[in-house]
Amino acid sequence: QQRAIPAGLVSPRGALTFGVVLSVTAVGLLWAVANALSAFLTAVAIFIYVAIYTLWLKRTTPSNIVLGGAAGAIPPLIGWAAVTGDLTATPWLLFALVFFWTPPHFWALSLLIHQQYARARIPMLPVVRGEPETRRQIVLYTLQMIAVSLLLFGFGGAGVIYLAGAAVLGGYFLYLAVDLMRVPSPAKASWLFHYSMIYLTALCVVIVADFRIAIW
Repeated sequence: QQRAIPAGLVSPRGALTFGVVLSVTAVGLLWAVANALSAFLTAVAIFIYVAIYTLWLKRTTPSNIVLGGAAGAIPPLIGWAAVTGDLTATPWLLFALVFFWTPPHFWALSLLIHQQYARARIPMLPVVRGEPETRRQIVLYTLQMIAVSLLLFGFGGAGVIYLAGAAVLGGYFLYLAVDLMRVPSPAKASWLFHYSMIYLTALCVVIVADFRIAIW
């Protein structure tokens, strides 16, 4: 109720107009200053988020975050394509990493505010299948996320420094997920949600550090 549209600060028509202008501008700029591939991927991300996730999946299935998360995972593809003009294994692994990171991130939050989702009739996983199943799914997706992150060492060109950093960051992520599953509490769900953001940021820092040290 405190967001701009429900609070009446921005009209639905105004929000739609602003969103369309930003989307068209973003695609056009990438086409003009980068290349067609990055512009196309941006258009795909916008379409998935708006048409597939927001208008369809969000209110119809507890897998909304899983399937709709593809939109949030496309930016690594866009950035790579904008710079190189093509897509190799590395950006696809980064895509998969963010794809598998998304469910634990949002499900940890949904454990804290599932009653709000229920009142809004949004079928998030805790609302439809319960908190125990949500915590179990968080662990399963965390394992897949960690597996993909380690593949960057073998197939994505990352070095030993990255491998060590990814192992430590991912290991702690898994510890938090398992601990939440075994002995649940709102405080643990909250820390997992916040740590998931720290994890992704720190992993990006480790990737850059690994690359910089490698070229020295």
